[in-house]
Amino acid sequence: MFNNKPPKIIHQIWSETYRPLPLKFKLLSKTWKYHYPDWEYIFWDNEKMDHFISENFTQYMDMYKRFPFDVQRWDSIRYLILYKMGGMYVDFDYESIRPMTELIYQKSCCFAQEPQIHCKIFKKNIMFTNALMVCIPEHPFMKKIIDSVFSEETINHNASIKELCVLNTTGPWKLIDLYESLSKSEKKEIYLIPDQYVSPFNGAQANQFRIGQINAELEKCIDEAYAIHYFLGEWGERKVLNP
Repeated sequence: MFNNKPPKIIHQIWSETYRPLPLKFKLLSKTWKYHYPDWEYIFWDNEKMDHFISENFTQYMDMYKRFPFDVQRWDSIRYLILYKMGGMYVDFDYESIRPMTELIYQKSCCFAQEPQIHCKIFKKNIMFTNALMVCIPEHPFMKKIIDSVFSEETINHNASIKELCVLNTTGPWKLIDLYESLSKSEKKEIYLIPDQYVSPFNGAQANQFRIGQINAELEKCIDEAYAIHYFLGEWGERKVLNP
């Protein structure tokens, strides 16, 4: 059992290789700063990410540059940051509704679960994401992720279909496979935050709510929510999940 508490740091990353951080993401980011006023906030741009790896993980620099897709770099560096520094990593398409302090109290490693309907869509027994993670420094599961992500198997994975390649090598499906390989005692050290708290909408509902098409059903979905994931990732072919 880990006694350490995750440090009060919020990490968000954005590469300006393709475009500056959009206003919609800046506004969502402000919700995290508002609800966690005593937490340090770190914005990771390209320069800061490259410097971080060169200073702390030189052994991975070559492979980091060899990933066929930029999103694999954006995935992998979040694991390195959490392993080295700890804290909370959150994607820019997440909105904070209220502090999760009570949810993550005395938890050493946390991942946000996705709605059950996503398991059916993607034919998975369980679905959780790397879009919202909380971790203490040097957690063994984060190390397990890093060891698997920074491997020749990842580099040599079939990259003909970008989305499947990313999901299976550096993204959520990789994490899910690694989690399912753990022993019962190892799984006890990882808290999968129930979806009603951190992903109250499926992809289609999130889009409906975001554009203002709000009804009683959607309102009820957020009764227990601490955060909302809008599933606005633009790197893949799928923009909105439709059950």
